[in-house]
Parts: sequence; structure tokens; C-alpha cells
Amino acid sequence: MRFSVLALATSLISAAMAQSCYITAPVAATVWKAGTKSLTVSWTPNSPITATSFAIELYKGDPTHLTLVANLGQAPPTAKTLKVNIDANLPADWYTIRIGGDSYSHYFAIDSATGAAPKGPVPVPPAATTTAVAVKTSAVATTAATTGASTPTSAVKANAGNYLSASTGSMVVAAAGAVAAVAFAL
Repeated sequence: MRFSVLALATSLISAAMAQSCYITAPVAATVWKAGTKSLTVSWTPNSPITATSFAIELYKGDPTHLTLVANLGQAPPTAKTLKVNIDANLPADWYTIRIGGDSYSHYFAIDSATGAAPKGPVPVPPAATTTAVAVKTSAVATTAATTGASTPTSAVKANAGNYLSASTGSMVVAAAGAVAAVAFAL
């Protein structure tokens, strides 16, 4: 019983933290022009990709409500780059690339075919929020990473329902705290 609960908690936390790859192009300073052919999207896999192929897609909009603009292609699991073509009718705006359904690039600019640049600031992802981890315990291990000034930068703590919670930017700390709390509680 002890092993199965610990294994389940560890696998759930690992799955929540995993991204299939780190996108290396385009980056935040990239500017593409609508109508351009053979632009390179590149990435570094974080773990072996088990799918037979995965989608490379172009999105735009608010980070919490992205809109699919175009499917740029499919890549085999061993690929690390894909040449893509950008539609000449795309309006100037801020865009992001999604690879494999869970990895996103930084926002980057696509200028219109006439040369117009995006208007307005680059979209900013929402601030970190507190998320409950699905492990309930009566004993909670609290871990905090600190800066040189002894100021906590992340922490794992029990919320009102006595569930472990951590800021989204602190998932590694939350994972360690959750596994330690589950092991301690058993």
C-alpha cells in the first residue's frame, strides 16, 4: 500500500511537470514576415518522444485563451527542426509556436506581408498561482528555497483543506514536498 500511494503521487507530479521539449527557435526577439517560406522551428527534446509524429502549430492571442492560427506541419519523433511556411495573409501580431501539445515558444512577432509590425505590447502569461496537489496528509513537510537575503522564493505548505499547495513556478519544490509528505504520512 505504501509503495503504490508513493508511486502514484510521484508519477502524477512528474507528468504534471513534464514538457516534451524546449523550443529554441523562434525566440522572443524573432520577427518573421507573413508569406515567408522555409522558416525554421527548432527544439531540444526533454525526454524521448514516444508518439509516431507530433504537430507543430501556430497560435496567437491572450496566453490563457490562445487561438489556433495554422497547423504548420507534423514532425517525426527523432526530428529537432522543421521548415515551415507562413501564410501571406496573416495580420501583424504576436504569435507563439506549440509543439506536441504541451511545449510553447516565447511570443514573437510576425509582420504583415506589407511590412506592418504588431501593435501593442507582447502578451504576458498570467502570474503564478497557488495550486493544490492531490495528496492529503495530516503531517506536512514545508520546504523553502531562499535567496542570499534569506527571502523565501518558493514554498510548499498545507492550504485550508490540508492539501499541499505551491506556486506554479515552484513545481519541483512541490514535487519534493509532496513525495516527502506522502512518505512521512505512511
